[in-house]
Amino acid sequence: MAVLECVKPGAQLGQIILAVDLTVAGAIDRTLATIQDLGYDPQIRHVNYSSGVHVLAILKDEQHSEAIDDDYLLEEWLQVRSQINPDAVHLWRGK
Repeated sequence: MAVLECVKPGAQLGQIILAVDLTVAGAIDRTLATIQDLGYDPQIRHVNYSSGVHVLAILKDEQHSEAIDDDYLLEEWLQVRSQINPDAVHLWRGK
């Protein structure tokens, strides 16, 4: 896993981020094990919210130059949400 990096909430134009907020998910060791069991090799980053710093596991961070279908990564997002606290799983799209 990577050294902590900062990511802003949301995504820039053309960017798609699939992430798990480990601060919200609880049981970080178990959550990371589940993420790895699902086949992801997450990068660990932190994000500054007005409520404080949160630690995120970034599952995918992609940059696209062309328009992407709205359903892109939706199945993966739903799969992760079915295994981990759904309030902790985010799919951010830059429009």
